Amino acid sequence: MKRDKSEYSVQAVDNALDILEYLGDVDGELSVTEISARLNLTKSNVNKLLTTLEYFGYVDINKYTGNYKLGVKTFQISQAYFNKLSLIESSMKVMTDLRDKIGESVYISVLRGTNVVYIGVVETLKSVRVRQRIGNVGPAYATATGKAQLAFLEDFSVDKSFGNNFIKLTPNTIDNAERLKKELEDIRQKGYAIDLEEYEEGVVCIGAPIFNFMKKVIAGLSITAPIMRMNEEKLVKEVAPILKNAAKQLSFKFGYKEKNSR
Repeated sequence: MKRDKSEYSVQAVDNALDILEYLGDVDGELSVTEISARLNLTKSNVNKLLTTLEYFGYVDINKYTGNYKLGVKTFQISQAYFNKLSLIESSMKVMTDLRDKIGESVYISVLRGTNVVYIGVVETLKSVRVRQRIGNVGPAYATATGKAQLAFLEDFSVDKSFGNNFIKLTPNTIDNAERLKKELEDIRQKGYAIDLEEYEEGVVCIGAPIFNFMKKVIAGLSITAPIMRMNEEKLVKEVAPILKNAAKQLSFKFGYKEKNSR
């Protein structure tokens, strides 16, 4: 689908942007014929635009098939933009809305190697709350947000990353590779992870991954609560759908697009 045009727009620029957006919305490569048909442009026009875009590095041509895909220049510009965004600042409104809906503390965290680091929080307004985790560094396998991120890492190996080095922080902490592998597979299917007193006794958490424009996991969004206010059934039935939607909103902020979203 083409974008709406401004009355002041330059037709050639509009068409070039349409081509770039179309290439960005599909997996793999596209032929001139496919682009022409999709955007209702002549093949001659598409060829000229692609030649110019290729010259400046915005598209690449497969010399064997003649098909096109996005070039490295588009990723360089995208990366430059997203590097200027503060993860915490960009997440604050979504985190606050999530806190207000659920009533519990909301965290954003990132992976540092095999550990998870909590970098931002919007705390619950309730008087009884979990001890704040900002700055805490802990093993990713023991936290909901850490497991949610590990599950979607590319080329991640439980055996290479952890081996048999599992430290039990509580009686419920995962303590072996096979159990972690099984749980990560389950997380990939559900889209969220749960920590039932695995990182801290008396505390439960639920976490979901945040993705960027390259569909790479860049952070985790999580909700933390005392177990006296939040059991597993409530986490799964009530909190999980709301958390996943909030994580998706943040992913969209960082350029993530779902397949067949257009």
